[in-house]
Amino acid sequence: MAAASPGAATGAAALDSVPDGHDPRYDEVVSTNQSSSFSWLVGSKPKPAAEVRDEKYAGYLISLDKVMADWQRRVLTDQEAMVHGDWYVQKIQGLGRVDSNKCRELLMGRGIDDQRRLDLQSMYQEVKHACGQKTGFGKDATITRKAQGACC
Repeated sequence: MAAASPGAATGAAALDSVPDGHDPRYDEVVSTNQSSSFSWLVGSKPKPAAEVRDEKYAGYLISLDKVMADWQRRVLTDQEAMVHGDWYVQKIQGLGRVDSNKCRELLMGRGIDDQRRLDLQSMYQEVKHACGQKTGFGKDATITRKAQGACC
């Protein structure tokens, strides 16, 4: 179900080579412009901000899925998976409100259903706990995301 490993070298040297520890090989590229048959000729229009936000949410979750898949295969250490996972979770949290139905549709198209999202949350918590940290949601939270009115 998870995407194939990006396949680049990992390790402490890989984390040290990027200031914030983010590894762009896991990134899903999101276009901010609408494409059409004639975009190459007349240019393209920008997508509405809400659409870009929904696609970024899906892209970040797909990227997190790749990170957790590599962690499960032991391509990444606990520490590496935590650094990469933290980066994507921070990006998701920074998006604000998204259209939960549209995001669910985008994710389902990439093989990530509601159960897989729960699995990703559980794996991320496992990585954080392995590194001696709490996640701030799920079992670690005092208020669940549902109680806060979050959609995804």
